[in-house]
Amino acid sequence: RSVVRETESLMVYNDNLERVVNDQRAEIQSINRQLEGLEATNRGVVPLMLEMIDALDRIVEADIPFRIDERRERVERLRDMMDQAEVTASEKYRRVMEAYQGELEFGRTTEAYSATLPGTEQTVDFLRVGRTLLVYQSSDNTTTGWFNPRSRAFEELDDDRFRLEVKNGLAIARNEKAPDLVMLPVPAPEGE
Repeated sequence: RSVVRETESLMVYNDNLERVVNDQRAEIQSINRQLEGLEATNRGVVPLMLEMIDALDRIVEADIPFRIDERRERVERLRDMMDQAEVTASEKYRRVMEAYQGELEFGRTTEAYSATLPGTEQTVDFLRVGRTLLVYQSSDNTTTGWFNPRSRAFEELDDDRFRLEVKNGLAIARNEKAPDLVMLPVPAPEGE
């Protein structure tokens, strides 16, 4: 009787193990199918990311040139990252999306920073208002200018009325002054 019970117990145990093994085989097949699909997804996502990086580069070059060196370096870092095997596809995608989010954020923020005026060795204070306007002023407030989007060049503003407005805008952007209305030379949109 003891041997019969043990035999029956082993048969039940073997039946259960056979079901577990069959389930594991099905799971292995499912994982292999998913891996094949993942490889196909990677083959589609990598070209998309490369296109996104190229588009980001075109956006940076066509935009007003605020913090241009930093933004160009970010694009180059993304290009370099795409060739690195140790960075996973998901991490590459995350970094590309972060770069896009950073560029989007520029459109709704105001910023004051100091940098060298392109074409000169003069350090000036820049005021960026979204992606709409980039003005500058020397630290002694004697020179005030802007980036003219039509000529794609930095130009001094002849009108002395903007000197105080730019100074106030810089103070507001640095949180040194309460937000207030400032009159700045924003170019009007052009019709086709």
